[in-house]
Amino acid sequence: MTMRKSQSYSTQSFKKKELVDDPYSMKQAPKGLLECPECHAQYYRKRWSFPETFSSPTRKPTGAGPKKPTKEILVPQSYQCPDCRKIQDGYAEGFLTIHWPNWGAHKAEVLGLVHNEEHQAARNNPLERVMTIRTRPDGADIETTTEHFAQRLGKHLDRAFKGSITYRWSHKDKCGRVTWQGPPAPTKRGRTAKQSTSKS
Repeated sequence: MTMRKSQSYSTQSFKKKELVDDPYSMKQAPKGLLECPECHAQYYRKRWSFPETFSSPTRKPTGAGPKKPTKEILVPQSYQCPDCRKIQDGYAEGFLTIHWPNWGAHKAEVLGLVHNEEHQAARNNPLERVMTIRTRPDGADIETTTEHFAQRLGKHLDRAFKGSITYRWSHKDKCGRVTWQGPPAPTKRGRTAKQSTSKS
């Protein structure tokens, strides 16, 4: 039995490809502590987080007093985060399309789930957000800032309400399209409407 000596793809090659293809990457970000003037997310040590979950880089001085306060206290620099830039430019990377014949009865519940997932995601990564939600009579079209977040929303919808889900990925422009079809409306057992009217 022979083993393959080389593989055409690896996780490292995908990571390098994502860095090259993402026009909103942080490769040119200045060093230090950054704060977005729009959403107030903070960037430190290559990670964005909101202030309530942010571990402050400032250290409390021990002893009589601070010896070098300029090095211990970091003043945030104003810098617009990638998500706010995407929202400003209308650059969505994730698309979630919802089709559900019984949409009217579950619209509030589905949108509540979407907003709850956005709130939960912000605790770990504030760069995963919902950009727009456009409702239709039979569903909704949702745009997200990352393709992974659209996938996450689709998975949670499928777990909560069942139905069917499909994924389509474009590795060239970091775009993901998720389509979720809700379960069919329950059929009423017994006499149909025509039968009931004919006997009346």
